[in-house]
Amino acid sequence: MTGPVTSWSLVPIASPEVWQARVWHALRHLDDRSILNQSPLARLAYIQRLADKEFRGNILVRGLALREVLVDCIDRIIEQGNSERGLHNTCEFLRLAKEGMSLKAISKTLGVSREHVTRFYKKKAVELLTEIFLSTIRDGRRA
Repeated sequence: MTGPVTSWSLVPIASPEVWQARVWHALRHLDDRSILNQSPLARLAYIQRLADKEFRGNILVRGLALREVLVDCIDRIIEQGNSERGLHNTCEFLRLAKEGMSLKAISKTLGVSREHVTRFYKKKAVELLTEIFLSTIRDGRRA
């Protein structure tokens, strides 16, 4: 006998690394709705419902819905974590990545090596963004 279907059970099972890779790919292409529309994240039930409900009539609606959810998640992280010393640079990384800056440009802006940005800020930012994104998908509501 199977248990009740919960909103969390509607999120496909994948390892944290797979989710993080998908979120990082979407973050890198935040301003390209056609790439976002093809993302496995855009095929999640919550994103499809949001696309149908709020973005009907637009082109590439799943990509648009995915972008809106990711931007909401990023803004939430920045708003809540920017004042914390341990998260300030991670929040700055997310802000710059949201603006479309490359890792090289972000490292130059932050005044640290590209390797440092990749190993620390990108890693923490993608982990946080993935956690918040999956929480949003699971709970079925935006920030």
